[in-house]
Amino acid sequence: MPSKAIGVKELLILLLLFILINVPVKAQILPSITVNTIQQLKFGAFTTLSNGGTVIVSATGSRSVTGNIIALNMGAPVQQAIIEVQAVAGTIISIVPGADAVLTGSNGGTITLHIGSTQPASPFVITQSSVRVPVNIGGTLTVNNLVLNKAGNYSGTFNMIFISQ
Repeated sequence: MPSKAIGVKELLILLLLFILINVPVKAQILPSITVNTIQQLKFGAFTTLSNGGTVIVSATGSRSVTGNIIALNMGAPVQQAIIEVQAVAGTIISIVPGADAVLTGSNGGTITLHIGSTQPASPFVITQSSVRVPVNIGGTLTVNNLVLNKAGNYSGTFNMIFISQ
């Protein structure tokens, strides 16, 4: 029986199969992260005139206003939100803000909340295991006039996604 010689085409197919079969695969499962709310985001007391505007609380907790908003110093707290994040050292944390939130007023009306910057800025690296890292979060309220946004207390919730890598 005559032996058949292997051609270049067959050799390339065998070599390709050999390479595909011998590809090493590695995977790493990172431990989960823990996220806890420490402090709520609060905008304090303010009033609006004819056209409304915005109330901004920075990630450091300072408040500013734009448009026809008047900030009132009536003892109502102004503070950034603080979330504590805990993960193993070397974990990269990325924060993705959710969609704008709608705050509902105690006397009717709604105000839109847009989540602002974070401190530390995203992404950041956890440098020590078992240490809770505070993440400060600011936001911006978009306020209409007093006809649409009646005086009262407005409240709601916002969502954020914390991604560990």
